[in-house]
Amino acid sequence: MFAHTNPLHLDVFQSVARFEAEVVAMTADLLGSKEKASGGQVCGNMTSGGTESILLAVKTSRDYMKMKKGITRPEMIIADSAHSAYDKAAQYFNIKLRRVPVNKEFQADVKAIRQHINRNTILIVGSSPGFPHGIIDPIEELGKLAYSYGICLHVDLCLGGFVLPFACKLGYTIPSFDFTIMGVTSISVDVHKYGLAPKGTSVVLYRNHDIRKHQFVAVTEWSGGLYVSPTMAGSRPGGLIAGAWAAMMSLGQEGYLENTRKIMEVSKMIQKGIKEIPELFIIGKPNMTIVAFGSAVLDIFEVNDIISSKGWHLNALQRPNSIHICVTLQHVPVVDAFLQDLREAVQTVKENPGPISGGLAPIYGAAGTMPDRGMVQELLVNYMDGTC
Repeated sequence: MFAHTNPLHLDVFQSVARFEAEVVAMTADLLGSKEKASGGQVCGNMTSGGTESILLAVKTSRDYMKMKKGITRPEMIIADSAHSAYDKAAQYFNIKLRRVPVNKEFQADVKAIRQHINRNTILIVGSSPGFPHGIIDPIEELGKLAYSYGICLHVDLCLGGFVLPFACKLGYTIPSFDFTIMGVTSISVDVHKYGLAPKGTSVVLYRNHDIRKHQFVAVTEWSGGLYVSPTMAGSRPGGLIAGAWAAMMSLGQEGYLENTRKIMEVSKMIQKGIKEIPELFIIGKPNMTIVAFGSAVLDIFEVNDIISSKGWHLNALQRPNSIHICVTLQHVPVVDAFLQDLREAVQTVKENPGPISGGLAPIYGAAGTMPDRGMVQELLVNYMDGTC
């Protein structure tokens, strides 16, 4: 019904414009928009995914800080664990990127970030949780830091936006992460992850309209007429916006609460199961539904190859070498089978170490040890060039 609609034409497709406004409002409500501490002006737009939401937040922060402080050589500071979309934003928008190591808990190191702030800093970043290890950064401390320096703080809630608010309601101890924290200027949330909306739907939120205005592009001198667009795309698929609205209305607060209960319980089961395998260790203390683990005695990438051959899909990580599982509703009925396959994979590698035919362990291992990161980057670019 909405496949042909395009919210670029607000006057024509008014229902889709309403759907977007309601998705944004419902998402903002989960993240403190109705609390007094938020300022009561939280606003935002729907985007095509977490990367676009982050790109827009970075671009908006750059232009806002140029207006506010006159910064023309912008810099932003991120932790090693921050999403690669920030690298993309730095390249796209000509922003110097300063990357700092995580602390011993695998969180953004607030002290290290403070040491890198200078007169050109426009933005610092926190993740709730970070994609690699599922660990929440100290957002409250980052908020105080950003506020004290008068700079922007973006919180990446692309993974956690539709889990953490409900985990709090279920009684889990979750560090603060939303607009109730002074200093948070923008948040990205993917509706197409744990919001269970169609792929291609995310939300970028801002503390107020004064900040969000710097996201928009308005053109006055085009022969095609006056033009203004809120996001990176001009035309946007109204069908996806309608699908996100339908998913949220269908599930409701109770649906998301029950989903969160199930996946958080499975996450704890997986953590317990991994701890019972002596050859493995968990990276940090996961706050949500991503569990990363490595090994001091086995090649963890060989373990990944074995478990992949059994039909599981885990992500390979680096620094340290590890793999992670992102728990979804699909894992709920098969958690025991996963842990059994993991135990068997570890035992197989322990008894017969070495790469399996067709496995990716040698590639990941070699890439992680190459001192010339430019060569690794070139390999990635050539791989992409040959596959698309």
